[in-house]
Parts: sequence; structure tokens; C-alpha cells
Amino acid sequence: MNKDQEKINELWTRGAKNYNRIIDDEINSFRSAGWKKQILSQVKTEGELEILDCGCGPGFFSCIMAQEGHHVTGIDGSELMLSFAIQRAKELGLSVNYKLMDCHELDFEDNSFDLIISRNVTHTLRDHKAVYSQWMRVLKPGGVLLIFDANWHLSRYGYSEHDESVRRYVECMKKYGSDFSGNIYDGNEEALLERFKKHSPDENEVWDNVLKDKIRPDWDAGLLHGIGFANVDYDRDIIEDLWDDKEKCIYGNTPMFMIRAEKPREL
Repeated sequence: MNKDQEKINELWTRGAKNYNRIIDDEINSFRSAGWKKQILSQVKTEGELEILDCGCGPGFFSCIMAQEGHHVTGIDGSELMLSFAIQRAKELGLSVNYKLMDCHELDFEDNSFDLIISRNVTHTLRDHKAVYSQWMRVLKPGGVLLIFDANWHLSRYGYSEHDESVRRYVECMKKYGSDFSGNIYDGNEEALLERFKKHSPDENEVWDNVLKDKIRPDWDAGLLHGIGFANVDYDRDIIEDLWDDKEKCIYGNTPMFMIRAEKPREL
């Protein structure tokens, strides 16, 4: 496995327990119904779908799609993330096919899936063109790709959204008393600012080599067109019915976007 990918997987593994806690809350909230509607409204095919959840993490997308009667395969590069996903599916009485896999090198036959979904994954990719080409390959002709992500990288130190992200972070901590990483506000605003200022050196080494100052989803759309995807479209802000007020407060300057693209029926 590529050394950069190993570092990325390690960072995801470090955050797996907290992310699993977030998914526990999410799957028992209004978000489950909201995401089912958001995803399935983009697919014209009726009946059971073959779905690939790329970077499935603790299995939120995988489980809610399985709840709707679809055949779901979830892949992730973190074994700990997958262990949480497997346990979640078991607790919910769902059958999901989970695999440890790097989405840069998919171990699937061509034309295998009707739908590929990913959330909060593509901002961490080391080679977007390679991954998007793999997604094109394993989609069936007429299959749909849905990418859900945000311009998280622009909140990093030195980039355009950093100052506004800091302001929102402090506002959220004061208003709600905590963030989404388990940190509790103790009244020390200076400590809040220091915590947000920079990630650890190893995190900077990984993330700063990825997107730099690219603006998404525009950048992705151009890449997808170049690879050969058809009917590429996007919505810059889909948070209204998917995020709660706390999420909108802390992350509202980098709202989640959706990119939709199709594999042409004839190549």
C-alpha cells in the first residue's frame, strides 16, 4: 500500500471511536430519513440496487441503504472503522458485505454497481483521477455516482476559510458547550483558539499535499468530465434537511455539497 495512504488510514483509525459515536447519534436521528431521500431521489432505477459505499467508515450509508432493501458493499481502509460497521449492521439485523480495501485500487469486476456513494472521503484522496476512474470502471453503464463532501481543506491554517471557521468554532463551543470531537468548553477561549489553529505535524504532512486551495465541487466536476462521466451536476449546499443547528453553526461556511454523475450507457 502507498505510504501516504497508510498515513491517511492511520488518521482515520485514530478518529474511529469518536466517528462511531457520531454515527450512533446520526442513525437514530432525523438524518437517516433525510439521507435516504437525498440519495435515492438521485437514482431512476427501480428495484434492488447494487450499491458500493466507498470509505464507509462505521457504516452509516451502508446500513441505511440496506434498510431500504438494497444489496450493499462497504469498503474502508481502516480495520477499526470496519469493525464498527460490522457491529452496527449486526445490531440492526442487516446484511452488508464489508471489505478492507483501498478505493484507489478496487478489487471488483467492471460494471458491478448501479450506484456508488461516498461521504466525507474525497477530500482525503491522494489521487482523485485514479479513484474517479476506478469508480467509472466498476459502475454499470447508466450507473450513478454520488459524492458528498465539503471544502474542509479550506478551513485549515493559511487557507481562505480558516478565520471564519475559527470564529464559528468559538461561537459553537460557547453556545452548545462542545464540538463534534468530544471537546468540552471550559470557558477558556484562548485554549479554544489554540486547539483550532493547527493540526499535528503528521496530519499537516498528509492533508496539505492533497487539495491545497482548490474550490470544490467545481474542480471535481471538471475532472469527472475529463474522465468521461456524463450528466455531471452538483448542488453546492445540501445541508438544510441533513444538518442540525449545531452543525450549521460550526460548519456553515463550508456546507456539504453533492456531485452527481453517470457512467454513459455507451462508451
